[in-house]
Amino acid sequence: MKYLTKFLLLFLILLPTWGLTADPIHTVKAKSWVKEGLAHIDNKDYDQAIKAFSTAISIDPNLANAYLNRGNAFTKKGILDKAIADYTKAIILAPNYGDAYFNRANVFRQIGELEKAITDYTHAIGLLPGDYQVYNHRGNAFYLKQDYERAIADYNQAVALYPHAAELYYNRGLALEKKGNYDQAISDFSRSIAMEPGYAEAYLNRGLAYEKKGLLEKAIEDYTRFIKLMPQNAQAFYNRGNAFQKKGDFDQAIADYTQALKLNPQDPHFYNNRGFVYVKKGEMEKAITDFSKAIELKPDFAEAYHNRGAAYYKLEKETQAIKDLEIAALLGSSGAREWLRQKEFHDKERR
Repeated sequence: MKYLTKFLLLFLILLPTWGLTADPIHTVKAKSWVKEGLAHIDNKDYDQAIKAFSTAISIDPNLANAYLNRGNAFTKKGILDKAIADYTKAIILAPNYGDAYFNRANVFRQIGELEKAITDYTHAIGLLPGDYQVYNHRGNAFYLKQDYERAIADYNQAVALYPHAAELYYNRGLALEKKGNYDQAISDFSRSIAMEPGYAEAYLNRGLAYEKKGLLEKAIEDYTRFIKLMPQNAQAFYNRGNAFQKKGDFDQAIADYTQALKLNPQDPHFYNNRGFVYVKKGEMEKAITDFSKAIELKPDFAEAYHNRGAAYYKLEKETQAIKDLEIAALLGSSGAREWLRQKEFHDKERR
């Protein structure tokens, strides 16, 4: 009886473990379904991939890899809540699964849950300390949080681990540019371009850095290179138009703003800036038409009201000018408030 009691106790202790563990044959079958699911992912057939991974899970519900990969398929389909649930299950089953933390962090970053993303990236770094992409992605999360110092620190670590990826220099360049370190940013963008001569975004952002330094010719050159690589990008024509405008080449600026509007007629800033150049050229009616369109697209666009008011004033349409400038002031334009203050002061002096 004594030995029977011991056997029963041992059985009771071991029973939960037996219930949680798939037998080797089932595990082999489950892994074969995972392999099939991965083939479907390679073929971008995500629905079939999800079915295959789900079959694997039904055979062996403790196979963390099946949850990870089904999460990947859900991510590809944009079903992010289910992706997070699967990555979480993978982590529960395998607490040291660095890829699961990393992939869940990517989804958190995608949906704007930046603190959760950073926490998961930090876990992943502890588990995958030699993976430069984990530092790179955490840097991206810090960048989105506007914590540029920490972003740069992570990009530095990524570069130290793998100095051969153009993306790392590009990302660090973006953060340096945000901090106003234009020379260092230009150096990083140039490094990206040297490694990948077709890296269009690096030309665009190096152009912005040159423009902020007042090096307009170099900025125009970079915007032009970007446009050759991506001729349907409205923002590039807008940026180049701004550089031409600052350079005093108003006809080229108008041509670029017009092309930007052909590509994207819904951006109020394109109309506002073209209107501003028309004012510079003395073409007030055209300017007013553009400012009015900008206001139609963005009714709280203080700058457009200010500019239209200034154009009306140049045409000696004082009533319309004051009305627009008052609206601009209410919307927060300090320039409009100062103009109205000065006008009130001069009106009092005339009395």
